Amino acid sequence: MNTPLVRSASDKFIGGVCGGLARSLGVDSGIVRVVTVLLAIFTQVGWVAYLVLWAILPLEQGGPTGVDEAKKLFNNGSGGSSGAPHNGDDLR
Repeated sequence: MNTPLVRSASDKFIGGVCGGLARSLGVDSGIVRVVTVLLAIFTQVGWVAYLVLWAILPLEQGGPTGVDEAKKLFNNGSGGSSGAPHNGDDLR
């Protein structure tokens, strides 16, 4: 258990949380994924734990946290920086 708890960049299915947790615990990532899904289905703890860990754990090698990635994603998608003027009456 010498490895730090980070999200995995290589062993990921959605956000890399289960892959990073498995590497930190020294178990197979498939086992961690199955346990997470079972917890999510039967107790609802799995969803909350996964989202919290995704939000606070950085990506491997000093990468951004999930919150940082979401901020970057949403800031690039909005703001009207495309150069075209924004018409407030246009509801498309």
